[in-house]
Amino acid sequence: MKTIISTNNAPAAIGPYSQAVEVNGMVYTSGQIPVNPATGEIPEASRPRRSR
Repeated sequence: MKTIISTNNAPAAIGPYSQAVEVNGMVYTSGQIPVNPATGEIPEASRPRRSR
């Protein structure tokens, strides 16, 4: 049996996929990026630093 898992306490999925899916007792989660759910922005400290 498959169950789609979703919560309003995490950022919504950006693409056509679920936040998580439970299949036969195993939970599969989508990747997470450091998005501030209040603003939709990625904090500056989490962005890769550019080097020359």
